[in-house]
Amino acid sequence: MLLTIATIIGILTWGFNFIAILIFLSIIIGIQNRRDLHDISLVLTYNTSFAALLTCLAVSIMIISNLSNGFLTFNFNFCCICGLIYDVCQCSIYHSYYLQAFYRLCRVVFYKKKSLLSFSLFLTLIIGQWSLTIVALLPPIFLGWYVHLSTEQYCLVPYTNLGAELYHIIILYMIPIVCITITYVWITSFIRESSRHSTTMLAINQHQRNLRDLTVIKRIVVLISILIALRGPTVVFMIYASIVGHLYPLTFGIVGLITSVCMIFMGIMLIHITPKLRNNRFASMVYHDNRIHAQQSMQQQQQQQTQQEQQQ
Repeated sequence: MLLTIATIIGILTWGFNFIAILIFLSIIIGIQNRRDLHDISLVLTYNTSFAALLTCLAVSIMIISNLSNGFLTFNFNFCCICGLIYDVCQCSIYHSYYLQAFYRLCRVVFYKKKSLLSFSLFLTLIIGQWSLTIVALLPPIFLGWYVHLSTEQYCLVPYTNLGAELYHIIILYMIPIVCITITYVWITSFIRESSRHSTTMLAINQHQRNLRDLTVIKRIVVLISILIALRGPTVVFMIYASIVGHLYPLTFGIVGLITSVCMIFMGIMLIHITPKLRNNRFASMVYHDNRIHAQQSMQQQQQQQTQQEQQQ
């Protein structure tokens, strides 16, 4: 029964993961088609989408290994490297979101310091983010924390290794979440303080600032909720394993399913909060609709002219 359920979960996870791959691939292609790679916000979005795409691809390979002959486990070193790539890419998602938060902090709070809004600075930060992530997650490989999971056909750090998972959670989860939260609270507080001390602005400007404040708060809640949900099940199953003494048999399947669903919402959110992506996505549709309306109006005019001629 458990094997059947595990197979169903694996198929569902692969399907959701495939949808997420298409979403992030469309975002990356959309940014590349704009040919505006010196736009910092788009480059940061590209960085997040690239990390998410690699994560989804790693998950897909793991699921295929599970549903087939377990090819990832044929070579233990290769199996561990695949697990490391998955962790590095997922960690990069969290830290890439912190870079986006830092960019908004520089644009809103430190807008007078132009050096903090330079393209070269954020390109360096992106390279540094990936480099530091790889360096921070290499020790588990040398310490032998990656193992062939007993219930799966791939290698990861088992949730029963509390010390190793605690290290992962701090590096991958806690540090970026705390930094993101502090940064967005800082931005929100700055906007509110600016609104209170603004005596020369018109009422309409005050209203616009309040709307912007509300938008920032909504993004904070949605962003942090998705990022917590992405790693939250890991913490829950770790606590369960420490209490019961063993892992629930479907632990990694459930975590993979939740991860795939969260990745879909993350991709949709990236499109929603990036106006340039929305405009690029819907421009052709709007243009197509305008052409249809124009053709319809011309046809109506021609019909009216025909009717008038017939009446005459």
